[in-house]
Amino acid sequence: MIQLENISLFFIDKKEYILRDISWHIREGENWVLFGRNGSGKSKLLEIITGYRPASGGTVTRFESGQAGTDIRELRKRIGYISTALKDRFSPHEKIIDILLSGLYASIGLYEDPDSANREKALRLIELIGLGQRQSEPFDHFSDGEKQKILMARAIIREPDILILDEPSMALDLGAREEVLATIERLQEHGRCSVIYVTHHTEEISPLFTKLFILHDSRCVYQGDVSGGMNDEMMSEIFQRKVSVVQMNGRYYSMVNN
Repeated sequence: MIQLENISLFFIDKKEYILRDISWHIREGENWVLFGRNGSGKSKLLEIITGYRPASGGTVTRFESGQAGTDIRELRKRIGYISTALKDRFSPHEKIIDILLSGLYASIGLYEDPDSANREKALRLIELIGLGQRQSEPFDHFSDGEKQKILMARAIIREPDILILDEPSMALDLGAREEVLATIERLQEHGRCSVIYVTHHTEEISPLFTKLFILHDSRCVYQGDVSGGMNDEMMSEIFQRKVSVVQMNGRYYSMVNN
């Protein structure tokens, strides 16, 4: 579905590589966690995957397209991408049903008149994320966790092949984080799409995710099954501390050993 071969990203002004020799094959039906410390290049890698940033070297193949003559804007329609800054781009007064419907056109703000079938689709998604009866409320009436759920539903409305979530639980409290994770599972089951979930917190890796890609010092240091990478040795290397990882009820919890 998406294949990266020997991708690199070099910043000339800093005279340093942000990414080196990254190869990654994301197949249909796979759900991945992209894991790494802050500053490890996770967001930059997503920008390359989605075509918002060119790589300095290597090749990107999206949906088995040969790329030559392919409009990247058309390929992006098959990707639901939620960046960390997306929620700040919407008017606080915009109704959430209009925010969902704007996802059909990849616009910030609704400038089209969707048909009744698409309005019904949006209402079903609002019900699915647990915000039924609130479809006409403005965006600023909702908590940060609820806003993330709204944006995820917006990303799903166009029925993408893959949903990419860049640290959707950032700054959320425990309850809101768990609700966001549960919503991802509901939306993934509804849309039958693959998911890439970006985080640096082991406890956010729910059983939905079976594949793990770890970035460290600009390189991939692990890719494969989650169970193979979530261990004391790997996490100690990543965080440069002695870390213990405990698995409980299908989730991974880490602690620093002083």
